[in-house]
Amino acid sequence: MAADFDEPVFDEAFVRSAAFREPSARERARPPSRRERRRTRRAARRAGGGRFRRRRRREPSHRLAVFQLIGAVLVLFAISFALWWWNSAPRDAEPESPVGPTVTHSPEPAPTPTAPATDAPSAEIPEI
Repeated sequence: MAADFDEPVFDEAFVRSAAFREPSARERARPPSRRERRRTRRAARRAGGGRFRRRRRREPSHRLAVFQLIGAVLVLFAISFALWWWNSAPRDAEPESPVGPTVTHSPEPAPTPTAPATDAPSAEIPEI
């Protein structure tokens, strides 16, 4: 049922129950109950971001930024070195020399002197 233009949207009972009232001096003087203290602490933690999140609100220092930059460069260098090592030729523990035909240019051995034959027959003229 829609309200007409001349009728108020909220009746008096609704407005009276929804009105905000200030606490009295006696209510302000008494200590908060356990429930109220717990609710206040919980609201403060939610607003503050908890115990471990306080550090994030702090402005980052330039020194931290420099360390992060140096760390990033070192990580990139390590990755590139590892990729280079992975893609390079395999390395053996003991490198072998290549085996191929060998050409030697050594001189022929010197001739050995021969001794005259002593068992040869003498060159005598036979007597007839």
